[in-house]
Amino acid sequence: MTNADMDRLKTDASGNTGLSAVLAEAVEGFSSTEDAVRFLASRGFEVTASDLAAAASETEAPAEAEESEDAEEDGYGALMRFVRQS
Repeated sequence: MTNADMDRLKTDASGNTGLSAVLAEAVEGFSSTEDAVRFLASRGFEVTASDLAAAASETEAPAEAEESEDAEEDGYGALMRFVRQS
């Protein structure tokens, strides 16, 4: 089930979606990956800190040259960046 939830999370929290916007904002208040797990569980995603760490390790960080200060990061990207930095 968890892999399906991670796939659904990536789909639902990427791009210009309601979940993406809420997640991108919520990530700023997370102090640990457990905060992320609890937030996602409250929205029906059954994922673990290990699932998030594995997904973050598989997701490459955007190259600095490609990042723009004006570019807005989607919720999934913000979550993966947070997990990589944790």
